[in-house]
Amino acid sequence: MKRWRAASLAAALALVLSGCGGTGGGAGGSGDGKGELLVWVDNTRMPAAQQYKKAHPDLKMRIVTIPPDAGYVPTKISLANRTKSGWPDVVFLANPAEAATLASEKFGYAAPLDDLVPKSVRDGFTPGSLDTCTFAGRTYCLRNDIAPTVLWYDATLMKRYGYEVPKTWAEYQQTGLKAAQEHPGTIVGAVNGKYGAGIYFGSSGCPTRDTLSLTRVHIDLGQVTCTRVADLLQPLARKKAVTTVVPIDPGFAKFGKGDQILMLPAPAWFGDFMFGPAFKVPKGRIAAAPMPTWPGESKPYAGQVGGGAFLVSAHADGRTKEASDLVRWMTTDVNLQAEQPTYPAFTAAAKKWGEAKSKDPYYASDPMPALTAAANALRPGFGAVRFEADWQSSFNDTLVKAIDSGGNLRSALASWQDKLEAAAKTSGYTVG
Repeated sequence: MKRWRAASLAAALALVLSGCGGTGGGAGGSGDGKGELLVWVDNTRMPAAQQYKKAHPDLKMRIVTIPPDAGYVPTKISLANRTKSGWPDVVFLANPAEAATLASEKFGYAAPLDDLVPKSVRDGFTPGSLDTCTFAGRTYCLRNDIAPTVLWYDATLMKRYGYEVPKTWAEYQQTGLKAAQEHPGTIVGAVNGKYGAGIYFGSSGCPTRDTLSLTRVHIDLGQVTCTRVADLLQPLARKKAVTTVVPIDPGFAKFGKGDQILMLPAPAWFGDFMFGPAFKVPKGRIAAAPMPTWPGESKPYAGQVGGGAFLVSAHADGRTKEASDLVRWMTTDVNLQAEQPTYPAFTAAAKKWGEAKSKDPYYASDPMPALTAAANALRPGFGAVRFEADWQSSFNDTLVKAIDSGGNLRSALASWQDKLEAAAKTSGYTVG
């Protein structure tokens, strides 16, 4: 993911320098009366959009490449709102949480898709994958891809050390502590920003951002689904079995190069884009297992870290049908989705996508059983919120700070609660 996002940024910069980039506003934009379908996509989605344009020669369509940077799309839509022109009829979000911003009354950009995309089509998406698009029962986007979390592990190290892959979080903790004692420097997880909040707290079902509507959110870190995560991580943190180095930081590669990554709960895309390219773990060693099961539960729920979504503009007017048809095709065409780099949100496409993944020689064993199980076990309630950035930074200001200072994680939850509530209220939510 890091690799193709870098390409996206480079492509966007080239377009800006050539005078073709930017917001795509002005002539030909949504609401200008010219009937041209304006589409904003990242560099990865550009070939598919061009393919659609070629297949529909009678459709006037202009495609603009945009960077995947957080905040880019809302900023440009805000500008279009002020000028009353230049809205894209279709936009791809590399940050699905921004759907909450674009669907809000303040922005009024995202159009509900319930009457534009048949329920039979929406039902074809992986269960729970459209939760980040749904507010008070209305669907405002379609997911292109999802990032369910699995327990990645080094099969070679597991065999060398004589360890078993844990099936419960209690076993995960025990294995992590044993590895820290017997093989100092070995890690079994990373806790930083969304890689802590979305993976551990997200899979546990801790209500850090349960979206009830576009104006109401539920936050309650005193629940057992939150305190059990703190209790899980506390001893692991003290023994340095989990690190607070963010996995996408170049410094994290030292763990891979040093044969120190025994396990790593992480999103599906880490398999292709992080372990080999970034962490330098040789092929034939990495394998995937379902997330461990939390106490009192029989199902190994997955957290979420990543994925993308398509939105249709509420300003598309006479182009609404064409816009929704494009979004539907981009997200549900099986052959198209089977060729994309990350896990498709559409179930039939994910199955075909997995055929090649099952044969990938990089893995120690077929990762698809674990990836499929995770995709079908997304923890409910984890919605898109307008305070996504604060959600991540406040986690680091409280939980990560407590880990780095040797503090108490249960106590840090109260501070995180306060920061989350403040961020939610500032963003216009009622917290309940």
